[in-house]
Amino acid sequence: MFSRSTPAPAPRTRPARTGTPGLTFIAPEALVSGDLATEGQVHVDGRIDGDVKCVQLIQGGHGIIAGSIHADDARLAGTVEGTVSARTLIVEASAKIMGDVAYETISIEAGAQIEGRLARRASLGLDEQPRIGAPVSFSPARRDEEADEAGVRLFPIADSAETAAE
Repeated sequence: MFSRSTPAPAPRTRPARTGTPGLTFIAPEALVSGDLATEGQVHVDGRIDGDVKCVQLIQGGHGIIAGSIHADDARLAGTVEGTVSARTLIVEASAKIMGDVAYETISIEAGAQIEGRLARRASLGLDEQPRIGAPVSFSPARRDEEADEAGVRLFPIADSAETAAE
């Protein structure tokens, strides 16, 4: 029964996580100094001094984020001091954003304050899908002599100005 000849049980290992990622909750009294990155959902009622990167962000009315936000979906109701980049962005009436905002779809409630520029992610080149499906190779630009030999005028306005000056 108490023999040393029996092997000790192997330490239990934690199984790998599968399924949907969990929720990270920053409570009202919490202060996070540094960047926060997760594949799950983040709910912020406290303060984060750093960048936030997540799949889904929900910010409460008293939450403060002093840093940039990168999320697939974001619902902002508190204060943001930094840039915001989200595919789907909902800015609630109590929100105050002091920074530029990049989005694919946006909803801004009456009373929300945004002190920055608004731009679609596609116009900024932030969409993750490549615009060109096949590899492209570029040939070097032709010099003016080569263009003249080919009968092509690369700078017709400059050429006409030179002709007028002569």
